[in-house]
Amino acid sequence: MHNEPAEALDQKRLSEIVQDDVNLRLVEPGIYSVYSRVENIGSYDKTGGIYDVVACNSLYNRVVWGYWPAEYHSFCLDALGSSDDGWVLDAGCGSSAFTARTYVDYAGSHSDRPIILLDQSIRLLRMAKARLIKLTGRMPGNMVFLHGDALRLPFLPRCFSTIISMNLLHVFDDAGELLLELKNSLAHKGTISFTTLIKNNRLSDKYLNMLGNVGALVPRTADQLRSIFDEVGVPCTLRIKGNLAFIRCGSVQSQASDVGSL
Repeated sequence: MHNEPAEALDQKRLSEIVQDDVNLRLVEPGIYSVYSRVENIGSYDKTGGIYDVVACNSLYNRVVWGYWPAEYHSFCLDALGSSDDGWVLDAGCGSSAFTARTYVDYAGSHSDRPIILLDQSIRLLRMAKARLIKLTGRMPGNMVFLHGDALRLPFLPRCFSTIISMNLLHVFDDAGELLLELKNSLAHKGTISFTTLIKNNRLSDKYLNMLGNVGALVPRTADQLRSIFDEVGVPCTLRIKGNLAFIRCGSVQSQASDVGSL
């Protein structure tokens, strides 16, 4: 067991991959910030509780979007299993409503593999931390929450062997900018795994378009999404379930993009 305080261990680990000109600030145990102040309230800081109640409801996801939230668990676990070591980044982790149990299960056999969960919403990070503590009784020693921007990652190049990003791509008008930022952080033979909502000739496409009209997300088809990946030179495979695309990319992929529908 480590004898050092948790904060000292966190800072020692983070110093391995954080750029020298970035000043990390401890917000509270387990949560750090790249910002001098954390009171930058965004839309998800105001609606995080509503999101957890509605958007994370199993029946809602099955009826509206055509998939079961449990599918996130197997997809995330598979993504983590793409490498046995090296740093893990969860970019846009949100409240970890779909992934907290996965990380807890994974930490049981990989307790020394460091994991950073990054989000721009301090409220969602606190919700994610509370969810992990509720599941385990404490913060897992290998996990750190970071309050930061996925489009301006504070890390050294090529430092993550596994990157996971759930439901973040559809938030950005320029998804290619996010892809390039994550690509620059990916180690040789590493993998990036995404989920994102897409239009898929379902009744829910109308709902997606409505959300797009109010600026909540950017509706795209699978072909439009694949084109973005091709433009930034990130080969990928896509599996589609309802209105959700499961995407895996990285140097371990030897074939061009392959879109399939379940």
